[in-house]
Amino acid sequence: ATIGAGSVVELAASCGLSAHTTSNRLRAMEAGGLVRSQRLLHGAPALHTLTRRGLRVAGRGELDPVALSASGFAHALAVARTAAALGEAGHRVGGERELRAWERCEGRPLASAEVGFARDGVIALHRPDLVCWGVGRPIAIEVELTVKAPERLRTIVRGWARSRLVGGVVYYATPPAIRALASALRSE
Repeated sequence: ATIGAGSVVELAASCGLSAHTTSNRLRAMEAGGLVRSQRLLHGAPALHTLTRRGLRVAGRGELDPVALSASGFAHALAVARTAAALGEAGHRVGGERELRAWERCEGRPLASAEVGFARDGVIALHRPDLVCWGVGRPIAIEVELTVKAPERLRTIVRGWARSRLVGGVVYYATPPAIRALASALRSE
């Protein structure tokens, strides 16, 4: 519920169970209408998401179910893997969907960057893929697999640089995305 989607490996790690036990439980939950499994990329593992009913049963009815697409599948898998690694390292990790729900409930940004104004005139926010919560200000975690448009990336970098809500931002990125990020940082 917190991250949105994960493969058996990430879900097993986050629950402290074996992959075999996790697979069996996921099959039972899918049969009960609590989980949906999707394999959208050849050679990639299936990702599992909670259905609306599953979210309610998990006590997370404030979250909407995740809609996976072929274009976002690799990113969702990378975010799940990053979250699992951070969790195994002892960090308390939350996802963008959870952050959005908490900010909506609080009526204010908690770990997002201001990136200008939306068409309706309200402040536009950029939310990180993950947030590490702990003592002090949260740490924003960005997972970049593809290169964003240069102006969009500069706007996000500028927003993070100005943000007083987070203690820092950590990027996990592919080499092309790292080069684009370095260029955006140099221009700011």
